[in-house]
Amino acid sequence: MTIQAPSAESTFALTLEQFVKKADDFLQNYYAGGNDDETMRGMVKAIKELHLEIDEEAIEAEFQLHCDRKDLEADYYDSAWF
Repeated sequence: MTIQAPSAESTFALTLEQFVKKADDFLQNYYAGGNDDETMRGMVKAIKELHLEIDEEAIEAEFQLHCDRKDLEADYYDSAWF
């Protein structure tokens, strides 16, 4: 068994899950009436951090590689019938 580095896609998913948890906590606090300036600043900071943590180019490259691989597999299976 080999250890593989997490893909950009899985890193993005994990980061997004963490952000959604923070957003859910913020919303629960907001609807409970416990919202204050510090909580709002914390949520804005979390939004900025989410943007900084996302490697858009790596995700796009990984997605393109996935699409290219699927296209090659489809071409292979299509030509195998001849």
